[in-house]
Amino acid sequence: MASNTSKDIARLAMQGYCCSQIMVLLALEAMEDENPQLVDAMRGLCKGLHSGMTCGVLTGAACLLSMVNPNAAKDHLIARLVEWFQMSFSECYGGINCAQIVDDNPKNSFERCPRIMELTFEKCRELLSESGQAL
Repeated sequence: MASNTSKDIARLAMQGYCCSQIMVLLALEAMEDENPQLVDAMRGLCKGLHSGMTCGVLTGAACLLSMVNPNAAKDHLIARLVEWFQMSFSECYGGINCAQIVDDNPKNSFERCPRIMELTFEKCRELLSESGQAL
């Protein structure tokens, strides 16, 4: 059975949101908040900055951490997230760039990215919890 997070990811993806937007939307929904301008701005990080570069899930998650905890960078939450992301996905996909993760095949994004989003969102929750913030 799919988790609530995976159902939320699927729902948001079906509404046309990309990975980086979904990461922030998951947090906004958990906080019962809205920020349409932020969600629109997150579109700039989609698909690895629209160039296949650094995964939008990772950059979106870094923004999520900073949105919830303005001291996320100073508190090393983002560094810990990046380290975890690299350890979790670099070996199986050959790196953490969008193009590497989807192997230059858009079809792979439907299979791989939702699970990466779910795991990354849970990691963000864990990191925020450790720093005294709930999400």
